[in-house]
Amino acid sequence: MRFFSILIFLSFYSVCNLAQEKLTLGEAIRKALEHNYDVRVADVTVDQAAANNTIGNAGLLPNINGVAGVNTGLSNTRNEFADGRVQQVRGARTLSYNAGLQVSYTVFAAGRAWLIKRQLGRAEELAEAQFREQIQNTISQVIQTYARAVWQSQQRIAIDTGLALAQLRMMLSQMKFESGVSAKVDFLQARVDYNARQSDSLQQEAALNSAFADINFLMGEDPYKTYDLDDSLTVNTSLLPSDPQRLQQSNISIDIARRNVDLSRLDQRIARTFMFPTLTLNGGYNYNRSQNQAGFSLFNQSSGPSGGLGLSVPLFQGGNLRRQVRVASLETLRQEILLERQSTEISRQYRTAWKDYQMSVASFNLERQNLVYARENMDIQKARFRVGIATTLETREAENSYIQSLIRYYTSVYNLKVNETRVLQIESALQPQ
Repeated sequence: MRFFSILIFLSFYSVCNLAQEKLTLGEAIRKALEHNYDVRVADVTVDQAAANNTIGNAGLLPNINGVAGVNTGLSNTRNEFADGRVQQVRGARTLSYNAGLQVSYTVFAAGRAWLIKRQLGRAEELAEAQFREQIQNTISQVIQTYARAVWQSQQRIAIDTGLALAQLRMMLSQMKFESGVSAKVDFLQARVDYNARQSDSLQQEAALNSAFADINFLMGEDPYKTYDLDDSLTVNTSLLPSDPQRLQQSNISIDIARRNVDLSRLDQRIARTFMFPTLTLNGGYNYNRSQNQAGFSLFNQSSGPSGGLGLSVPLFQGGNLRRQVRVASLETLRQEILLERQSTEISRQYRTAWKDYQMSVASFNLERQNLVYARENMDIQKARFRVGIATTLETREAENSYIQSLIRYYTSVYNLKVNETRVLQIESALQPQ
């Protein structure tokens, strides 16, 4: 009866899993790319860079402003004329209006505006590269987190399998003890093993809960949601190493470092333009009108266009212009060093990741083979135990060997998936599934 109760429990557990939302790896990646906070921030950053990349922001368009004003006042005036007349007015009112259109355009600034426009374009391209890098990072995080959740789920299945086997062995040991066929110590050992499996199952449930919380955060979902995951992970055991030169061109992190060097060089060129003269074209149209109750002119009105050129020549600014050029030059040197460092670091990471991937493939193939042997051994020992040939210790050892082999196999699959993902991430080859 107890054995059938185990089957009923496992069937009920399976039905509960079916009631949960099904979540595939491809669906998890799709949700993350749509709702992940870091991806959304990177997307907004691209929009900001695109909004800044205009000819007006670069200074290639004129500045046009409309101006207007009105002024009024009261004053006490006394005017004495050459012919001896005296004009004295108390509370004389003055009223003036002005309106106009002003235009200013930089005709020459040593090509600064064109350099700024090029810099804005490079900044937009940099933001797009950083967005692609964030996409790669997010896909990698989702794959590894999903793989960890599947691994934890498989670990729980392995532990629950051991729990069912331990309970079955405990029941058989109890029946043999009660019928006088075996000693009580066999039953007690089976009971201890069963309780240990229960403890392992509870710990595994907590680990799985943590994995679900992590994947929900990456997808921007409710952290308390749980899912019915795929039973197995698809792994690739036949990846080929990338050519070092191709890796330097395909890796997005190196590309970002290279773009930072380009931006710093443009900064250096822009800083030099401030050491040259600036020629500005100014123009406008003005209208002025004034009324005065006292003075020589009681009414005045004027209107008309105006224009001119302005020249600004930097002669001395306390050495700040040369300092700015020097700082920009040093920043370029710093970015070039960072590019070299990033290239070397990516090569180091790729070498490590590729070696880990190769070891994972070997471990996966070995554990897959061991699992077949462990299962066959357990089936033989269980059959021998039922007919009284094998001892409890031998059967327990076969069960533990099978459970450990199952756990190692699931772990090898998880490690292979993680290392495969890391290799593809460094190659910037991860794609939504």
